Amino acid sequence: MPRLPLIILTLLLLILVPASLVFAQPLDRESLLEIFPETPDPQGPVSRGAFAAMLVEAAGLPLAVDSALPAGDVEPGSWYLPALSTLKQQGIMTGYADGTLRPVQPVTRVEAAVMVARTLGLTGTLYRPEVKSPLQPAHWGAIPYNWLIDQGLLTGELDPAEQVTVGEAADLLARVFGSDPRAMEVVKKSQQAAARARTMAMEATLDLAVKPRADMAAQVPALKMSGQMEMKMILPGTWYMNGRFRFEPVNSGNAGGELPAMEMEQYYVDGQLYMKVTDPATGKAEWVKMSMPELEGMMREQMQMGAGGIPEDLLSAFHYHVLGTTQKNGETVYELGYYGRIDDLAAFFQLYLPASMRSQLSGPEFEKALDAVARMVRSISLWGKDYIGTDDYLTRGGEAFVVVALNNKFGEESIPVELVEMRVQVNRCDYGEVKIELPAEAKEARELPAPGQDNILSGN
Repeated sequence: MPRLPLIILTLLLLILVPASLVFAQPLDRESLLEIFPETPDPQGPVSRGAFAAMLVEAAGLPLAVDSALPAGDVEPGSWYLPALSTLKQQGIMTGYADGTLRPVQPVTRVEAAVMVARTLGLTGTLYRPEVKSPLQPAHWGAIPYNWLIDQGLLTGELDPAEQVTVGEAADLLARVFGSDPRAMEVVKKSQQAAARARTMAMEATLDLAVKPRADMAAQVPALKMSGQMEMKMILPGTWYMNGRFRFEPVNSGNAGGELPAMEMEQYYVDGQLYMKVTDPATGKAEWVKMSMPELEGMMREQMQMGAGGIPEDLLSAFHYHVLGTTQKNGETVYELGYYGRIDDLAAFFQLYLPASMRSQLSGPEFEKALDAVARMVRSISLWGKDYIGTDDYLTRGGEAFVVVALNNKFGEESIPVELVEMRVQVNRCDYGEVKIELPAEAKEARELPAPGQDNILSGN
């Protein structure tokens, strides 16, 4: 029985919660003004070159070592040259159709917003946040601009084409690449409250889209998946999960016809994982079970990690801001916006996986697979909102938008997919009494042998 999908699912469940509780420290706007060779006028317009230098400083990007000029209109020896080279190499500042970067030209608000969003890994996304925007949907900068509005970093009343002042640029970058101290306090209390919770019931919807590269769309059809999930947990050793998923090609003319829907039902009770599986040939469903006592230990470790604070290595990964208070299912909650970017996927896994899971996935085969994934993935960008109770600091719902951007090539092979996007919306999250009863037919499940360590990655 394949074990890899189960381990990946467990991995995501264990990582997504603590990952959203990592945050950057507040950023001082004055430090961004100190990078200018001469004291700037805060009310004066900021040039594209100067904004590039401020952006690199605020985001903590390593400077490019290439000494070549990034464009013909960039003066050798200009103080912002290293920043321009950095942003050009990373695809954050792409320039104009004539090949120029126009570094002395004042930067507009929409140009600044797009560069900020690209720095955070938000590029070419399919999903559009529903906000009051001054930009038309077809505008080249509408999607990233609207994401910044959705996170409370810009307002819809501002003119996107207006030139940005030095002071406004410093304020924007300090806000984007820092975290609100009030939000940090709320998140820490929420982390502690979640670690104390022993029951949880959750309902969520999930949407996933695969975007092929423009020059390979004929070979790899664009695909979408949508579904609903229900989960109940009695921590740390009992859970129930039910999911229904539907797959569909974006273009109805794709070969292969309609894709079959998928339903998943699982119970984890007394160290046994019960799964309802359907034979694709006959459509007949049956219950099977596997002995997996290690999952309970992983859950215990993750709860302890959640209560123990945030590793220093991850303090700058994510950014949190209080967007205000609102109502969620009849309760008053804090609305917290968060976003961040992960580039070193292998280091993140090694740092944040529980020790028991690291031992489960250790060995040369896992290291080889992880290295392969790391070389395929350019970045992972995470944007979302959490709704946290003002009284008990427990999460009442939320939404997360994940963008996985892939590199153009893996070795000598072209990667046909540009982006994989996933949107998870938690509609309800309760912490009262939870009952999980194993169905009678599941108690008669056929037992499968526990897979050995050597076939975790092979899936055999």
